Amino acid sequence: MLEEPVLDIDDIQGNIFPGFKKDSQHFLFFQIIEPESAKLWLKSLAPKLSKAREVLEAHSIWKARRLELGHEPKNLDFLFINCAISAQGFVKLGVPGIEEFDDIAFKLGLEKRSGTLGDPPAGSGSVGSPETWVFGAGSRSPDVLLILASDNLDWAVRAEEEFIASAQKQGLELIHVDRGRVRPGALAGHEHFGFKDGISHPAIRGRKSNAPADFIEPRTWPEDSAFDIYRDRFAAPGRPLVWPGHFLFGYVRQQFDEPELSRPNSEPPGPAWAVNGSFLVYRRLSQDVQKFLSFLAEASETLRHNNGFDENLTPERLGALLVGRWASGWPVMRDPNIDRGEQHLANATEPELAENYFKFSEATTIALPNDPYPLNQADPNGLICPFAAHIRKVNPRDDATDMGSKERTFQKLLLRRGITFGPEITEQASAERGLLFVAFQTSIVNQFEFLMNEWVNEANKPHSNGGVDPIIGAARDTKISLGNGTKKFELPIPGGWVTPTGGEYMFAPGVRFFSDIL
Repeated sequence: MLEEPVLDIDDIQGNIFPGFKKDSQHFLFFQIIEPESAKLWLKSLAPKLSKAREVLEAHSIWKARRLELGHEPKNLDFLFINCAISAQGFVKLGVPGIEEFDDIAFKLGLEKRSGTLGDPPAGSGSVGSPETWVFGAGSRSPDVLLILASDNLDWAVRAEEEFIASAQKQGLELIHVDRGRVRPGALAGHEHFGFKDGISHPAIRGRKSNAPADFIEPRTWPEDSAFDIYRDRFAAPGRPLVWPGHFLFGYVRQQFDEPELSRPNSEPPGPAWAVNGSFLVYRRLSQDVQKFLSFLAEASETLRHNNGFDENLTPERLGALLVGRWASGWPVMRDPNIDRGEQHLANATEPELAENYFKFSEATTIALPNDPYPLNQADPNGLICPFAAHIRKVNPRDDATDMGSKERTFQKLLLRRGITFGPEITEQASAERGLLFVAFQTSIVNQFEFLMNEWVNEANKPHSNGGVDPIIGAARDTKISLGNGTKKFELPIPGGWVTPTGGEYMFAPGVRFFSDIL
């Protein structure tokens, strides 16, 4: 086992790691009009940007206060700020070295790569094509993104107004604002189709100091030696340990088939100032909630009458099969018939451990302490969790895939930092709502675009004849293979529930870039 590197958490921006995790996140997109003046404004951001160490400490204080009070603290607020710049923005600023990146997707930008993601062709005028986006295409391509995050909405709004005013005085033009909001009450953490989101995240290998076990990501397996077989590869159940070079420039990446080992001299290629930075993917995705729920109601009614499937199929269970998890987040691999999540979350002291503790190809045989619920059975044929289920498409876990051994899957994972936007459907049925997808990685081509092109939108990958991802796949009027535990059935999928409406590929440099390079 190799020693994990010490990460420069005084330079890494905090939304890359550990993530802001705030109820309100505002995304302000600007174009650079006067480069020299804009450069001074960006330089002035340096002392205000939230570093990884600061965000880690803020989260720690907040959690300690919650433990002390027995509920979430009401008067403990933070305002986090981060910044990213597009390839076009770096060129306008005259920053050298963009050509040293080997990522063609970043250099071209999201608009020119949208066709490779399955979006309707540019110029077609179809819903979802770049010319229909609210920003991110044509004259509305952004150069700079400023992210503001706080649990205090009023504070976030005031900061938004102040930053917009100062930017406009110093050579930048505001072209778009997205305001993300965590859904209210018990729906916090759930996206608008109703499913809990953000459960399964990779864990970055690395330490905060030279102390051997001062890991930046807690290792939370129970002390029992029965779990020793997992410790070298997972920080916690379902959280694979990934070498930092897959998310941060300046660090090594994984040996191809050996996740415990780093690959010498494998740092992602890029200019020297890219160290501690990461590529940011921003996709603005609208969700047609009513259309999705209507589909679940109608399709479950049809399947109830399909001899041999499930005469008691509910829309909720059909949705769980399409996602791979029940609305609560409880995995169908641990019970395809009952959503045990709410009961479990109410009783367990470490619910996040159990809800992410499952595999696809192999049975889990060792129960976590105080976890009385069924463990997953092996499902190599996709009869419990369909091969097309969203979570199985984007994270095949222990499944071998078309790209090789299951260990290679670790290299395709993303750091996801998305948040919902728009009102509840019960408040404004016709209003736009959806997800502001944000992800960090060191190769847009080999991580985000690979997942979309090779697995999400490909019916025969990572498994043959499984179908496209029914939730975020681009295909319309397609079919997926649905299992009921013993047999498979074909389910027509009309699609069209998720529509891209904007975005951009950007780069979030280290904090010292703003003070020392600009």
